[in-house]
Order: sequence, then structure tokens, then C-alpha cells
Amino acid sequence: MSRRAISPFVPIIDWLPDCTPKTIRADVIAGIALAGLLVPEGMAYAGIAGVSPQMGLYSAMAGMFIYAIFGTSRQLAVTSTSSSAAMLAALVAPIAARNVTLYGMLASAAAIAAGVIFLLGGVLKLGAVSEFISKPVLKGFVFGLGLTIMMKQVHKLTGISGAQGNFFHLAWHIITSLSEANLWVCAVGVTAIAVMFLLGAVVPRVPSALVVLVLGVLSVSWFGLKQHDVEVVGTIQAGMPSVSLPRIDEDEIADVFVGAIGIVLVLTAEALAAGRTFAAKHKTEINPNQELCAMGAANIASGLLGGIIVGGGMSGTATNDSGGARTQLSTITSSVVVGLTLAYFLPLIRNLPEAVLGAIVVHAVAHLADVATLRYYLKLGSGSFWIALIALVGVLQMGILKGLILAVGLTLAILVRKLSVPQDSVLGRLPNSVHFVDAARHPEAELIPNLLIFRPNGILFFANANRIRNRLRILAKPADTRIHAVLMNLEASPEIDVTSLEMLEQLQSELEASGITLYFVRVSDRVRDLFDRSGFTERIGAHRILPGVDSGVKAFLKESSALDDLRTRES
Repeated sequence: MSRRAISPFVPIIDWLPDCTPKTIRADVIAGIALAGLLVPEGMAYAGIAGVSPQMGLYSAMAGMFIYAIFGTSRQLAVTSTSSSAAMLAALVAPIAARNVTLYGMLASAAAIAAGVIFLLGGVLKLGAVSEFISKPVLKGFVFGLGLTIMMKQVHKLTGISGAQGNFFHLAWHIITSLSEANLWVCAVGVTAIAVMFLLGAVVPRVPSALVVLVLGVLSVSWFGLKQHDVEVVGTIQAGMPSVSLPRIDEDEIADVFVGAIGIVLVLTAEALAAGRTFAAKHKTEINPNQELCAMGAANIASGLLGGIIVGGGMSGTATNDSGGARTQLSTITSSVVVGLTLAYFLPLIRNLPEAVLGAIVVHAVAHLADVATLRYYLKLGSGSFWIALIALVGVLQMGILKGLILAVGLTLAILVRKLSVPQDSVLGRLPNSVHFVDAARHPEAELIPNLLIFRPNGILFFANANRIRNRLRILAKPADTRIHAVLMNLEASPEIDVTSLEMLEQLQSELEASGITLYFVRVSDRVRDLFDRSGFTERIGAHRILPGVDSGVKAFLKESSALDDLRTRES
């Protein structure tokens, strides 16, 4: 097979031969800088997921390397993310029931399950699923997710004992246990957070997470923090992972697969949003369906190596781009650096304070609490703010997975509401023109005497067919004039279903019995074919299906004039 035939499925073939010494140098530098972020964040996200630090690094190494081969984005960094880690913990913890060995197996199995779901989505060309959750709902869900993750790190940042429950339970536990706080732990955590935000503001290219990781390790010996009950990570076994299938029961496999569907839905939205953002910046394109396949391969590789679910995070991708990455060679470089860390350097961070890991998590997820966007939604006054707020509070109160179910359900409810209660317009003609507009929005528009020009401003299907018919019944019987004909504009309905067809047939019969003629304009070819096959065209007359509103008005006026002439002659 030729390079052109293979490259859509293995995009690395498309860009790797074109790399120059200049782009290679830029990518290697960007990859090393990216590793500076992802090594500490990978360990921190592993903590969110409830697994060992190595598993977070296994994911980073496998996810970046495999995605670089199959992905279509030149900048996307595919590794464990705060969202994937938090949702993974919510999925696995109830199944594992405090069995540590089983917990790790389930976490890796969830990565493989997510990979299979991603692959199926790619093969079935479901890339558009990223738009399934509305932006306000997703923003609210992610905001609540960020707050929940940060609240779960407070015990690491204060030395207060951990607790179980939703956001509000955890917050109450912290408030009532402030007397337990260890000031040394608080000082370490607050200092780490302050340093990261300061570095981000002053020298954004410096890997702030790596800086506080190194400073945290050194501070333990400098200030004797162990003597002040500051907990450290402890010994972490170095070494590369081996390939193996997680050993879990069939019932557990089913539970993991069902839970992984929701995680995949959110990660798809996140990854494609990040990929499209940077593709637009660099005037390139991504293939959503190939992206799903690449994410699938990356997750399967991560799970087989003992890692956790990976996704395309905005923070890692932004770091990769700001570091000067031109191609995925940067993430391959970063993957190699993470592998070297796994093989040789993990024992060096045994004295890393847990408070520093908690601080890294808080810094990494702070951007999820997007107050500016909520303010923007409130300013719009379109109801988006309240939708986002419901999703946000749902996560805080119900937990992550139930909050996700609420978010998806809220999206479906909004969709059903919009589709089942469509807006409609009565059209009038602008003076001295052939243009027809919504008469309610344009008072200068002139209504055609004895003619109702009606346009449903949404698709016509089974859920709203009866509403449209009832609306037309009301409009066709005004108190101040006599309607002789209804001209129905179907430009917003390129397709209709059987229920809608039956409604139109009933409507035509009712109007005809009242002496009102029904015309159709702007009928799509697919709708016209349905009219023809059902015999509806023959019943109403093909001459009453016209290409445009103006031609429909002319047909009505001509037919009306002919009827008046006939009545005059008969009288």
C-alpha cells in the first residue's frame, strides 16, 4: 500500500519523514519541558485515582507514545488527566471494596474498556459524540469536578484526617476538624501552591510542578519536616512495566465497561476541544473519528502496561504548544523521559511531601473552576447559567458519576424540550420586495389578506407534530378576518417522519373541511419523495407544492382570483 493510503490510519507516516533538524530540535526541547510537567502531575493524578504513582507514569509513557503514532493532532498530549482520574476513582472504588490489589486491576481494566469503547466509536464514525453534552452542562460538570478534586486534596494540605462523602460532607468535616490541622503541613502546601502560581505568572515556560517537586524533596532534609509529622510519599519501586491483562471477574468486567462509557463521553469532549483549539491556532485539521481510534489505542496500551485511563488534557497540550512543539515528536520525547524516570529516578523522590502532591493537584485543576465563563453565561441571560449551575451543584451533591448521569440527562432534557416545543413564525412581506420575514419581529412587514404563511422554526417530527397542528388550528381561525388558505414553509424540516406525515394529512383534511386550502413551499427533495410515495402529493395536488414563498403567494392569489371570477359569473 502507498504512503497516502496508510497515512489516514497511521498519521505518523505523514509527518515524520518531513521533520527537519530545526523541527526535531524544537520538538525535543518541548518534549523535555512537557515531561517536567507530566512526571509530577502523573504521580499526582495517580493519587486522585487512588493508585500507585507508578501507574500514573505508566499511563503517561504509553498514552503519549501510542497517540503520537495514530493521532491527527500535532500538539495534543494524551496522558492521565484530572477528569479521567477522578471519574476512574468514582467508578472503581465501590467495586473494589478496599481490596488494594483488585483496585489496581480494575483501574487498568477500565483503561482497556475505555480503549475498546473509543475504538468502536472511531470505527462507527461517532466523532460528533463530542457535541453530545452541551457546553453549559459540560462547563458546570467540569467546574463541580474541579471543586470536588480540590476538596479531596485538603486533607493532604492540612494534615487533617481524610473523610468520605460528597463535597459538602468533606467541607463540613474540614471545618469541624480545623483544630487537627498541622501548621507545618499547611505551610508546605500553601508555599507550593504560591510558588506554582507565581512561576506561572512570571515565567510560564518554567515547569512549576517540577520545581516544587524538587524543592519539596529538598525541604524535608533542610527543615527536618518528618520530625513535624509531615507525611512523605515513601519508597517507590523503580522499573519498567510489563504487558499483562488485568485478572478480574466477568461481573466486574461488565460494571467497568458500563462505567467507562460515561468517562469516554467526557474525555472525548475534552480531547476534541483541545485538539481543535490548537489545530485552529496552527491552521491544521484533526480527524475526529481517527482521534477516537488513537485515544482507543492509547488507552488499551496504558491498561496492558498497568496504567490508568488517559485523555487529551488542555493543560498538558498547552504546555506542549507553548514549549514550541511542531509535531508529535515532542510527546515521543516526553514519553522517553517518563520511561527513564520510571527506570532510574523514582527512588529519588521518596521524601516528597504528600502536601506537595496535593498542591500540584490543586494547581493543575484550578482552571476547571471557570468563574469567568459562568459570569458570561449569566450576562447572556439565556438560561445557560442556571443549566451550568444545576450541573455544578449536581456533581457537588451527588458525586462524580451520578453528577455525570445528571449532566447527560440534563442535556437530553434540554434537547427534548427544544425539539418538542419549536418556535414558529407567521410571515409577512417587506414593502416593495419579494422577501418574507417574521411579522412579529418586523412590524413593517405586510400580511397577505386571507392568507396565513406559517413557518415552523425547527425540525418537524413525532414529538412536536401535534403541537404544530394545534398551533395552526389557532392561527387559521382569527377573530378579525377570514383565512382562505394556509401556506406552510417547511425549509427548517429537511426530513419528516411518519407521524408528521400523518399529522399533515389530518391537517389538510381539517382545513379542507373548513374551506381552507393548504399549500407547501420550500419542501426538500426527501420530504417531497415521501409525499409522492404516500400519495399525499396526489391528494393535495402537485400544483400546491411550490419552490418558494413568493411563488406560493402568487399561486394563492391566482387561484383566489379565479375563484372570485367563477363566483361572479355564477351569481
